Amino acid sequence: MGSDLLPRIGDLRVSELRIVPLGGLGEIGMNCMALEYGDEIIVVDCGLLFSDLDHLGVGFVIPDFTYLKERKDRIKAFVITHGHEDHIGALPFALKAGLHAPIYVSNFTSLLLRQKLSEYELDETVDLRRYEIGSSFQIGSFRIKTVCVNHSIVDSAALIIDTPVGKVIHTGDFKIDTNPYYGKTIDLPAFEKAGDDGVLLLLSDSTNVERHTHSLSESVIYTQFEKFFKESRGLTIVSMFASNVGRMGQVLELAGKLDKKVALSGRGIEQNVRLGMEAGYLKGAESVLIDLADMDRYARDQVVILSTGSQGEYRSSLIRIAQGEHGQITLQKGDQVLMSSKFIPGNEKAIGRMINSLFKQGAEVLYEAIHDIHVSGHATRPELKKMLELVRPKYFIPVHGEYRHLVHHSNLARETGVPADNVLIATNGDIVGLSPDSCRILEHMEETRVLVEGREGGDVSKLMLKDRRQLGEKGIVFSLVVRNSETRRIISGPELISKGLASEQIEAWLLDEGKNLVRKVIEKYEAGLDSGAPPIDLQETIRIELRRFFNNNIGKKPIVLPIVLDL
Repeated sequence: MGSDLLPRIGDLRVSELRIVPLGGLGEIGMNCMALEYGDEIIVVDCGLLFSDLDHLGVGFVIPDFTYLKERKDRIKAFVITHGHEDHIGALPFALKAGLHAPIYVSNFTSLLLRQKLSEYELDETVDLRRYEIGSSFQIGSFRIKTVCVNHSIVDSAALIIDTPVGKVIHTGDFKIDTNPYYGKTIDLPAFEKAGDDGVLLLLSDSTNVERHTHSLSESVIYTQFEKFFKESRGLTIVSMFASNVGRMGQVLELAGKLDKKVALSGRGIEQNVRLGMEAGYLKGAESVLIDLADMDRYARDQVVILSTGSQGEYRSSLIRIAQGEHGQITLQKGDQVLMSSKFIPGNEKAIGRMINSLFKQGAEVLYEAIHDIHVSGHATRPELKKMLELVRPKYFIPVHGEYRHLVHHSNLARETGVPADNVLIATNGDIVGLSPDSCRILEHMEETRVLVEGREGGDVSKLMLKDRRQLGEKGIVFSLVVRNSETRRIISGPELISKGLASEQIEAWLLDEGKNLVRKVIEKYEAGLDSGAPPIDLQETIRIELRRFFNNNIGKKPIVLPIVLDL
C-alpha cells in the first residue's frame, strides 16, 4: 500500500466516489471500508478477525491501516454500525496508529466501545459521538441516515449515505425479524423509500447467503429456553456470546417468571450485563441476579448460570467447568448446558472436545445442531432477496463474507434484476470507482493484514510464524561452547539442551551423539588455529552439522541455536 496510490486530485473525476474495502470482503470478520470523495474520507466500521493461529501466539488479525495513515488528514469520521468485535475491535489500533477522527456510534455500541478503549487507556481522549438510530447527520460531503436493523446485538444500524455521486446503502450486519424479542422491527419502509428515491449502490451482508430458508426469529429462543428451564432437574448453564444482551435479557426475564436465580460466570458476561443494565435493556435484572458464591443457598434446579466460553476458548468459564477446574461450579448428573451460539468455523474441534468433557461430567448438552436454541443474526437468501427488491440498486457489491458467499450473493442480485454488468465482486485492497454511470475497480493494492499478539498489538511477522511452527513441529536444540577470548581455544563444553526434540530415551542418545559431533567440529576448529589456516565460522558450522545429524537420525531438522561464549 504505497504512496503511489494516493489520489491525484487534479486527475480525479469530480463525480467519482472511491470505495476501499480494507477487510470483510473475502472473510467473515475484520470489517472495515473507506468511502472517499475528493479530500474527504469516512470509514465504515473498524473490526478485527479472531485468528485460527492462536496456538502460534496470534490472538487476532486487524486491517493494514497504511492506506488510511497516508491520508489521515482527510479522515472525517469513523461510522460504526454496531458493537460486535468484528466491527469495533480494531479501533484501539487505528487510534494508536494516529487515525484520530470522531467516532459515530449508537447507544449500546458507545458503552461497549468506551469500555474497550478504557482497556487501552484511550477512553479519555477519544471523540465519541452517539447517534439515535433513525437519525441523520452530516459529515462533510456525506449525509448519513441510520436505519434500524435486527441483528444478534442491540442497537444495530444500516447506513443510507447520500454522497455527491448518489445514494449508497451499507446494510451492516442484518436480518429481517418481524417479531424481535428486543428493540424495534427492521425499518423496511426506510429501505423501500430509499429505493423509490433511487439507490446508486447497495453494499449488503453476505454471511448467510447459502441458507435458503428464512432465519428464525429471536423470539423462538424464548420459547425453547422456557421449555428447558421448566424441565430442568439440576443446574442449568447457558453459554452464549457475551455481546448478545438481548438473549441475556430473555434468560433473566424467564428466571424471574419461573422463580429462578441467575449467576454470572466470565468477565465478558459480567461486563456486558452491567452495560446492558446501564443502557436500560435489562430492566429488573437486579431481582434475579445472585453472586456465584451464593449459589449453594438455593436449590440446584433453581439456579441458572450465564457463562462465557461458547467457542471453547482457552481458560474461559465453560471450558474450566468442562475440565472440572472452575473452583465454584461443579457439574453433576441431571445438570444441563445450553450452548446458545453458532460454532464459528475453525473452532469446531475445540468445541467438540469441550462438549465431550461436559457429557463425561454427567451433564446433558444441548446445541444448535440438535435443538433450536440458537438463531443467526444474519439474513438468509430469502431476506437478502427482499432487501434487493426493496432497494432496487443500480449497482451492487456484496460484502461481509468469504469469497464463495460474495459469488452466491452476486448471482442472487442478478436473479433479482440487477443487470449483470452492474454487479461487482470486490475484495480487500480493491479501489472501486463509483459514479452515476460507472462502478469499476480502478486499482488493486496488495492485500496485507496485521497479525496481533497481546493487548498492545505486537506485530507478528511471517518469519516469526515460520519459526514458531518449526519450534512446534521440530523442537529446538541449544549448543553451548565457552572459549578463551584471547587464545580463541575452547575452555568448556560442548553442552546440548533440547526441547520438543524426541522421546526421552531417544533424546538422551541424540544429545550424547550430538556432543560428540560438536567435539569433532571443535577439534577441526582448533586444528585450524594451530596450522594458521583461516578460522571457520564456529557457530554456523555447529548449527549446520547438528541439523544434518538430527535430520539423518530422526528425519527432522530442529531449530539449532549454537552459543559460543568468549570469556
